[in-house]
Amino acid sequence: MKLNKRGAELSINVIIIAILVILVLVIVAAFFTGGSSKLFGTVREIFTKSTAGTDRGLAEQFCQQYCDQAQDLQNPRNSAYCNTFFKIDANGDGEADFTLEGDTRVYKKYYCSPGSPFGESLSIGCNDKQGQQIIC
Repeated sequence: MKLNKRGAELSINVIIIAILVILVLVIVAAFFTGGSSKLFGTVREIFTKSTAGTDRGLAEQFCQQYCDQAQDLQNPRNSAYCNTFFKIDANGDGEADFTLEGDTRVYKKYYCSPGSPFGESLSIGCNDKQGQQIIC
């Protein structure tokens, strides 16, 4: 007596689709449980900022663009001009400026607005459409 035994086979396509579905579900779950701003902030931090630091001139150009955008907003305190920071390599050693706290490097955060309470200031002044200085 000869029986034809066939095992359950899954094609490669089914396995790949299952992996993609699981990946999408993980991303959707992270989006709803952790909040989108935290998730995207972490991803942006990974891909846009590093310990190398930004050139000060380039950061100032970004600040000017952020100022132009903030002028059109009703509440400029929520703009990139007030909230975006840069890690700047002022001494040209290839690493952003930092201070040591124990064995940990704490990178300095440079903000666009003059007198920023959050960190160092690049002192890029910005006025709204009425000519009033935007205070962050």
